[in-house]
Amino acid sequence: MDVLSHYSSPIVEFPATQPLEKQHALVDNCTGTDPPPPSQDAATGTQEKLHVATQTEQRVVSSKDVEYDERALAKWLRQICPMVERELMNPTPLMEDLTMSQCRLEEKLQVYTYQKLIMGGAENSQGLAIWLCVHTNNAPVLVATTVAPHDDWCEHVDQQLKLFVPQRMSVGNLVIYTEAKTLPLKSCLRSLCTNPFNKTMFAGSTMDGELFIWLYEQARGSDSSVDIKQLYSVSSTQGAAVALDWPREHLLLACFANGSVRQWDLSRQMALDWEYTLPATVSSEPTAMVTLGLDDFVVGTNDGGVYRCWNTGRQTAAIKQIKLLALRRHRFMVSTLLRTEMEGNLFVLSCDLSGQAFYHDMRLVDEDMAQLIVQIPLPFKNVIACSRDGNIIFCPANDGSLEYYRVSDGAHAHVKGGLRGKGSLIRSSDNGRWLIAGLYGDEFQIFYVEH
Repeated sequence: MDVLSHYSSPIVEFPATQPLEKQHALVDNCTGTDPPPPSQDAATGTQEKLHVATQTEQRVVSSKDVEYDERALAKWLRQICPMVERELMNPTPLMEDLTMSQCRLEEKLQVYTYQKLIMGGAENSQGLAIWLCVHTNNAPVLVATTVAPHDDWCEHVDQQLKLFVPQRMSVGNLVIYTEAKTLPLKSCLRSLCTNPFNKTMFAGSTMDGELFIWLYEQARGSDSSVDIKQLYSVSSTQGAAVALDWPREHLLLACFANGSVRQWDLSRQMALDWEYTLPATVSSEPTAMVTLGLDDFVVGTNDGGVYRCWNTGRQTAAIKQIKLLALRRHRFMVSTLLRTEMEGNLFVLSCDLSGQAFYHDMRLVDEDMAQLIVQIPLPFKNVIACSRDGNIIFCPANDGSLEYYRVSDGAHAHVKGGLRGKGSLIRSSDNGRWLIAGLYGDEFQIFYVEH
């Protein structure tokens, strides 16, 4: 047997998992005499059950402790109530309803590719085109030109303005557009606009700052010859006019990139009537303009701004006192401004490069009130045209095709094209039956709308 000796072993400590000062009552499970706790039916429990994602602590707050802005609340209600009413009256349709709406749109409004026009312009050119007066079979005369690519100054001295006249075909109730006149230009055109009060008259602004007024003439009687006569021309120190429009038959309004707006009187000679410069609050250059009446117009800018400008009173001076109102703003450059009527009321339709379109009600002074907003489906649409009632929006698509949308129910339809490239222009005739889009390579595409 080994001899035992005195030896101190190391202390192995097992720390307590509970505080030492905390006492626990030990109860034998087998011999407990305490009565069991009263059972509670889970189905009839009175404990409030809250959703995990939305649990909040209930707190009763007196109405005296709440502070709110009544004017801001009233403004918010004015904004939200019309939208709620429209959604209740016209809820978002299901996919089946959209398909049926598209079929009904194509049946009710049939659009056909009609004719291609070869222009003979420079490579990578863009196009300008406008419709003039009706010539035959509800088909209007067409004026078109190409705009060559520019870095700064225009050196294209051999440009042409072409006149296309519809001629009846011997078979069927059809017309074919033929080139009837070519007008030489010393510079590319920046803008073109038909006089809506006299559709034989039109104006154009060249890149070098000249303004031209032309008159389309058709021979009377058996002579079928046509001609373009230059009525007036004037040089402007403001550069090229980015937009032109006609407030009256003998009044031409021009908007320039530097923010200057000028009006010429053509009643006797082409004389400057008045001029106006957009205020410093409009920090971006104008890109589009449309007139609403005498001394009343809307301007769109490069940064998405839309402004209504009108004269506060008739002044005798050449410089007008113009009041400016900022309308609903776009996110991108305003490419199109159109004047239209919906249910007898005047609207301005604006569109930016993303395809977002706004209908501005000109009866409303407070632009914060709800306006009709249309988001054209992608791919991006840079320019639009609309029907006479403002309910149909037409957009040029790739390769000479066309897309059109009905605002009332969101239905859209597509017309397949046969060209190459992407169109940057679209114009609708005054009678709503003809569309021209382009430039696709070196060609314009004419569409016919059958109501």
